[in-house]
Amino acid sequence: MSDLIKIAAILAFIAVGSGNLPKILNLVRKAQIQLVKESQASKWPKAMTLPSR
Repeated sequence: MSDLIKIAAILAFIAVGSGNLPKILNLVRKAQIQLVKESQASKWPKAMTLPSR
């Protein structure tokens, strides 16, 4: 877990240094919204039900 934090911190410093931080943050927000929409229950397949008489 600490390796992941180190990598994220290094990438953040690179983004700040290159001036691309706002662009990267915007892309991350869009990706988060897309993940939430794709994980909604309405996208899941419907459960099979037994036929009623």
